[in-house]
Amino acid sequence: MRPAALVFLTTLPLQAQTADPLPNFPLDSAITCLAYTVSAIEADPKGDIAAARADWLVFFSGLVAAKSTPADTKVLGDRFAKELLFYRAPSFEEGTTASPAEVDEILTGTARMCWFDALAADGGPYADQ
Repeated sequence: MRPAALVFLTTLPLQAQTADPLPNFPLDSAITCLAYTVSAIEADPKGDIAAARADWLVFFSGLVAAKSTPADTKVLGDRFAKELLFYRAPSFEEGTTASPAEVDEILTGTARMCWFDALAADGGPYADQ
């Protein structure tokens, strides 16, 4: 099992112990941001991106745990896996290969959503930036 998946799975039992710092940010978006973060780390595991995204990984893992209910835990692994597969090979239409410009648009759009709606929002770790 990959280290990123271990971080994700080990946070799930914390759900009852963790306050949700972003109550208006949906669980699905938290899973999307976690998958995006993991895929970015996988793409450059020894580079600057991995080091810069480690705190994102911890934050979004905890956010998924905080937003999850016991019923969610039964399907979280599948939802996360589906999102992660998408970010490993993003495209606008299923079964098609995205152009480099489309991949850039997808990844940039997701990064902006994760940054502005979660990381830099009130309750996020970069709210003051």
